[in-house]
Amino acid sequence: MHDDTLSHHELDTDPFTGAELGAILNYRTAIEGISDSFTEIDPQDFVTLGAFGPNAVRDHLGDLANCLNTWFLALDTALSELLTCTAKATRYSTAAARFLKAETASYHQARQEFEHAVTVFLLGRDTSPMGDYPRFTSTLNLGQQTLEGPS
Repeated sequence: MHDDTLSHHELDTDPFTGAELGAILNYRTAIEGISDSFTEIDPQDFVTLGAFGPNAVRDHLGDLANCLNTWFLALDTALSELLTCTAKATRYSTAAARFLKAETASYHQARQEFEHAVTVFLLGRDTSPMGDYPRFTSTLNLGQQTLEGPS
């Protein structure tokens, strides 16, 4: 179950324990394929889907919302399962904390992109440079003095 995507969380710290790896497997199983549903989500996708009728759009938005809820619940469960409880302390290992922070950041990024796309679609806004609504941004580039989207 351990793979290269987990190794960087263990850099300069103790490796994941067997229990932590089990919790990560449970989490990954629960969210399998969900993050792919939010890769480069575009409000235009909803417009295109609208050609099949309003129910198609509503159903698709509902499916995506359900995916976000599943992802949220899986993260919530992982928060509990990755907590290490001993007689001396109750805490997250460094590797587990890094994993949880990275997964939470991915969840929040997907949720923000979804909410932005839904807002743009439902309000009929234009996010082009001369449009009437800001494009999706998630980071600040001080050197370029710009707000930027996901890289």
